[in-house]
Amino acid sequence: MKRSWSLINLVSVATIGITAGVLFAGWNLLWGAASPLFAAVLPLQYLLFAGTWVIAGPLAGLIVRRPGAALAGEVIGASVSFLLASQWSVDAIVSGAAQGVGAEIAFALVGYRVAGWRIALLAGGLSGVGMALHDLPLYFPDVGRSFALALAAAMVVSSAVLGGIGAHLIRVALRRSGALDLIGE
Repeated sequence: MKRSWSLINLVSVATIGITAGVLFAGWNLLWGAASPLFAAVLPLQYLLFAGTWVIAGPLAGLIVRRPGAALAGEVIGASVSFLLASQWSVDAIVSGAAQGVGAEIAFALVGYRVAGWRIALLAGGLSGVGMALHDLPLYFPDVGRSFALALAAAMVVSSAVLGGIGAHLIRVALRRSGALDLIGE
């Protein structure tokens, strides 16, 4: 496992985080506008969309593969989202940290050596666990146990698919384009 960070590693994680943060901010606006519709039509709206907020951690971990990359990518993304007026205020950063820790655990389990779809799926899923651990007590304190479990499962599945597999597909596209050549990808 490579532990040292080069300048290109730092710039890569920062770029991923900043780009994701801008996307998160746009998604926050859309989410806020569409939430009433989601609540009326699809009570488990997290099943389809929650994973969009966790993509920075898995993507940073897949590309940089250094201790702290996944956590840093997600926290930078959440911080940019917060600075661009997230409706969740500073809690966006706390949430990003919880999600980033999940992704970081996945990469630590394989010694930061693996960057395939399986580790992406695991990183996204564990980011979803972080999301559920953060969001359920804070935003859904009064829901019943079975609905809370359904929400948690929806967060994990959405995060695994959108955040994990989505990050893997982005990495594959960047690799094919040659954009990752400088970082030894």
